[in-house]
Amino acid sequence: MNQTHRLQATIARLMALLRKEYLQFFRDRSLIYIVLYVFTLEIYLAGTGFNIEVRNYPTAIFDRDRTQWSLQLAEKFRMPHFRVDYLLHSEAEMVDLLNRGAVSLVVVIPHGFAQALLEKNRASVQAITDGTLSNTSLLALGYADQMAHIFALELGQRLGKINPQEEHLQPQVTMKPQVLYNPNQKGEWFASLIELFSVITLVSILLPAAAMVREKEYGTIEQLLVTPINPVEIMSAKIISMSSIILTASLASLFLIIFPVFNLPWRGSLLLFLGATNLYVFCATGFGMFIATICRNLPQTILLVIMIIAPILFLSGSWTPLEAMPPVLGFITYLSPLKHYLNIAYNILLKGAGLANLWQDFLNLNILGFGLFAICAFQFRRHFG
Repeated sequence: MNQTHRLQATIARLMALLRKEYLQFFRDRSLIYIVLYVFTLEIYLAGTGFNIEVRNYPTAIFDRDRTQWSLQLAEKFRMPHFRVDYLLHSEAEMVDLLNRGAVSLVVVIPHGFAQALLEKNRASVQAITDGTLSNTSLLALGYADQMAHIFALELGQRLGKINPQEEHLQPQVTMKPQVLYNPNQKGEWFASLIELFSVITLVSILLPAAAMVREKEYGTIEQLLVTPINPVEIMSAKIISMSSIILTASLASLFLIIFPVFNLPWRGSLLLFLGATNLYVFCATGFGMFIATICRNLPQTILLVIMIIAPILFLSGSWTPLEAMPPVLGFITYLSPLKHYLNIAYNILLKGAGLANLWQDFLNLNILGFGLFAICAFQFRRHFG
């Protein structure tokens, strides 16, 4: 009976704190304007375009011809722009790698490739790319076409068929592209989504940090600590209230801006996406709460948020492709919750992936989120206990 009474008292205190947090947020017009702006106009403006350099693009070769010339063409893709991770033997293997995001480009060299070059002086090769990151995949297709052209020129030189007056004798290798998940190569799909995810990151860190620091500036945090409320309950109220606000704003951005304006298709589970977003916001608010425990005023908080947000975005692969990073940085990227969230969100929204394919990223987000929460609780007790 006593245990039930304590649980009811805890829930009542938590509900009272939540009410206070919501009232405090909606009374602050500046924060409301910031949230409205970054979740609407900022994302719309970002949809105009975003460019990414292609290096070490994860590539697989499906060589069905198995001839000397097909092997020589495959070797052309072992260049700085590409990183050949797999040599495939079946279509099922190819589909699985593309669906899991293990590779972003598959070069399919068909049966009779060498024979077609020998008899008809021309042959075609298929390049299948993951269009989730539209601009990157478009650049990768351009590089792939360039590799095919270079191979044809070198083959013509070896065969003595380079003659400006008889261009029809020059061997020709045509690259036929096939783009999955974003067949029309709409760059605004990627740009608007990456802006949304970046905004979620920024606001998830800034809002709880600013709310907690203001409690310290006004002295209300000391008043709360002399009540039966414990530090974990105070932190939980901050995180739950800010998470619900950010989650609501994110849904509004998706259904009012991204889907209707950019015609982004919905291919995955809404509940799974909401679960992933809520888990990611929980992780990001952990950074904000940690900042609040070491900052004394709002200007310090904003400066520290700026210092933390840049490496989180950079290490996520949203600015620079992960495959283009040095090995040491590639390992550190696992500490960025945004890296795991991007993989989950893109796979759900554009590929329709399920939990079976994304459980590792969900597990990593859980580990990071609860780890940050434990660190913040320790810091909070140390500073205010």
